[in-house]
Amino acid sequence: MTLPPPKVCELIRKLHAMLGSPSDKEALSARKKLSRLLAKHELSWNDLPAILAGINASNSRTNAAPSGGPVDPPKFNVLDLVLRLIEEHIAITAEERVAVALWLLHTWVFGRFRITPRLALLSPVRGCGKTSFLNLLAQLIPEGERSDDVTAASIYHQLYERPGTTLLIDEADNLNLFNNNVLRVVFNSGHDRDGNIRRFVKGRSQRFSTFAPLAVAAIGLLPLPLMHRAIIINMQRPAGDVLKRFDENDRAFIVAREEIQKWAATCSLAQDPEMPPMLCNRAADNWRVLLAIADDLGHGEAARSAAVALCANRPDEDPGVTLLADVRTVFEALGFDRIASLALVETLIGLDDGLWNEWHGPNDDRPPRKLTQGELSRLLRPFGIRPKTIWPTRRRLGDMSCRGYLRSQFETAWRAYCPSADTPTQPSKIISLQRR
Repeated sequence: MTLPPPKVCELIRKLHAMLGSPSDKEALSARKKLSRLLAKHELSWNDLPAILAGINASNSRTNAAPSGGPVDPPKFNVLDLVLRLIEEHIAITAEERVAVALWLLHTWVFGRFRITPRLALLSPVRGCGKTSFLNLLAQLIPEGERSDDVTAASIYHQLYERPGTTLLIDEADNLNLFNNNVLRVVFNSGHDRDGNIRRFVKGRSQRFSTFAPLAVAAIGLLPLPLMHRAIIINMQRPAGDVLKRFDENDRAFIVAREEIQKWAATCSLAQDPEMPPMLCNRAADNWRVLLAIADDLGHGEAARSAAVALCANRPDEDPGVTLLADVRTVFEALGFDRIASLALVETLIGLDDGLWNEWHGPNDDRPPRKLTQGELSRLLRPFGIRPKTIWPTRRRLGDMSCRGYLRSQFETAWRAYCPSADTPTQPSKIISLQRR
């Protein structure tokens, strides 16, 4: 994106500063003028973070090098500063520290990229430090709005009034996200620059952008579509670790914030950094901005190692895709071209990973139970795979048909959703079946 002329940039900066005026009338007037100015230069509110960063960078170059010389780099490596603060206050793994530190820095520059990954702070029980973590983040992000309870309307109106706000949501397990589809849409759509919703306001349809960084803290799990859009941090209670008590008045936060602001104003970030081979599709989208930041700050190798480690341990694959992979394992291990529904369910239940023996439902919110034939059929139906009448390969007098599946029914879905078997089939994982 090319910056507007200097005079226009300066006017944009002044109007943006006036949005925070204590006078509602003055703030509303500034908003209207800024909207008209942006539209005149074919810009949008989503372009504001990049415009303001560009203005700051231009001012920094003017002040630091009147003769046109290079700008002095920041005195500190801001990623090292943030990593140290997280390590002092929060008990998470080294890979998770890198991921969170990069996510925090991305809130200053997210407007330069198409995707802003969500940050999911999850714990099995209370008292694992999620709230303290959100408080720490609030000290170091540029525009933060922390809340323990929100509605969809409060979010999109907040983003309309203050574009670029980073949303910090605590107690998300109480938001009923599995059933609150409106709030879920706002959380999910804000992942992409074009994310928006429309509402009928004062007799006309109005578009509200939802594009903004989001950190969500919750006990348990979040809906899978949100998990797929998130960097997931699995928090546990510290086991004997001596952590520094969080103090929002600690000058270390002030120093770090000032250095981050300097870095954000002058950094040059690659739009398509080198991606580890195992990161593709949504995972690559989530990590692209983070890896660009890491490369800029000399931590590219550590960031890629963290990305691979965290993505390898993600428990959030769609159950239907997991089922397809496990069915392929069954067919390859047994060497059959067909299998009865009952036999397939029994075999899946016998797999070592225990997923189907302790099935919690498609949303992972039900008491554990064994997978049933009906549930198997419902999980496969979206892929166009339905049980049919099958006969033994070599029919004999007295043989009977049953409901089941042919291997050929799965081939198309396997190519689309499980393109390669990453690990060799392990027959030891399969219970023995008696051939019919």
